[in-house]
Amino acid sequence: MTIQEQRAADHDEDVVTELSEEEFREAAYAALDRLGLTYAQLRDMARRRDFSSAQAQSLWVTIGGALDL
Repeated sequence: MTIQEQRAADHDEDVVTELSEEEFREAAYAALDRLGLTYAQLRDMARRRDFSSAQAQSLWVTIGGALDL
């Protein structure tokens, strides 16, 4: 078995989860709530490139610009 074959055998297939727009918004707002932030605050952090935490930056990478507020 080659290294490439071994790597393929060691991992399950990629999983893709599809969300409706409503589900996406609910998940985004729940994540903002967990961080104690509003979308406007997160957007401002992104504009300044100065995030309050790694989690806030990661959330912006995930949802940035997607919530048309």
